[in-house]
Amino acid sequence: MRFTQFCVVLGVLAAPALASAQIKEPGAHKRYSVELEPHLLVQWNESCASDGFGPGFRATIPFLDNGPIPKINNNMGIGFGLDWAHSGINSRCPAYYRNGVYYGDGYTADIWQVPVVVQWNFFLLPKVSVFGEAGIVFQHRRYDGAFNCANGNVCYGPGSENGWDASFAAGGRFLISDSVGFLLRIGYPYLSAGVSILL
Repeated sequence: MRFTQFCVVLGVLAAPALASAQIKEPGAHKRYSVELEPHLLVQWNESCASDGFGPGFRATIPFLDNGPIPKINNNMGIGFGLDWAHSGINSRCPAYYRNGVYYGDGYTADIWQVPVVVQWNFFLLPKVSVFGEAGIVFQHRRYDGAFNCANGNVCYGPGSENGWDASFAAGGRFLISDSVGFLLRIGYPYLSAGVSILL
């Protein structure tokens, strides 16, 4: 198939989507009071632990239904939730110090997080929207293990710490009905994929 023929076919296939584009139609999106989002996540920012995996939940409440740019189809909401991830020691770090405590290669971590973010949504098509979000995440880490300590190091029991970190991400929402779809988030401190439920 020649390049011009390929472009014509691609244009014909894309025409319905382009005809239904809503980004330039302010307010032309489903009205909802809250978005509920159960998801699975990959925690990838641990400096010495391997990537963590676990479940999470997010709720996002719109507070600006048509804006902050009134000439396009967008809104803003505040999101908050609870996430948990479990990770083990990275093979590159056979021994690990944390807050003055030595952990050997039996180290594992449970990371509990409460994110609070502002989410900015852009509604491109009736079933497709994208978003960016930024905020903070409060974290509680619990460290266990340290059973195989080497070189005469003294191993201690479980430890824990509290803290916070920045949170930012971009993602997309793909509805399969008026109120239910899939959501993908790529950002820091984790990646997530889940279900979007608009109520």
